[in-house]
Amino acid sequence: MTTLSLRVAAIGAAILCLASLGAMAQTVADTKEEATKKDHLAIEGTWQAISLEVNGNTVGADDVEKIRTENGRDGEWTLLVDGKDVAEGTSTIDPTFTPKTIDFKTTKGNNAGQTAFGIYEMSGKTRKLCIAEQGRPRPADFSAAAGSGRMLVVFERVDATK
Repeated sequence: MTTLSLRVAAIGAAILCLASLGAMAQTVADTKEEATKKDHLAIEGTWQAISLEVNGNTVGADDVEKIRTENGRDGEWTLLVDGKDVAEGTSTIDPTFTPKTIDFKTTKGNNAGQTAFGIYEMSGKTRKLCIAEQGRPRPADFSAAAGSGRMLVVFERVDATK
């Protein structure tokens, strides 16, 4: 083989390699998009808080039962306390991380314009969120010990047939 033939063969191999990498990257992107759609669909609906801990303090059952959230298919959410709309916003999720990540951008309410970083997990009709206070790093685990600046909340899906 001539030097020119070797160069052409090497360039051809490099192009095939790049094409394969591009296809793999697209597959990863497709997988993330599919996982995101699946989780958004699973999150859609009305959720009732069943437990809440804020910075090491457990909130009483009487107050927890007043909290609901309504979630749209594309990440829109409304927080209701005693049936009143107290905050609205959008969320961005990434189910490809472990734990799964969620960013809450508030568009209406006390924290309008701010984004809080959290993690989530879902199991059947239960959804668990751990969210850091504004300016704190994203939680790495589901805890809200005193001084952590975190909120840990567990929701249960409200049955649409009720």
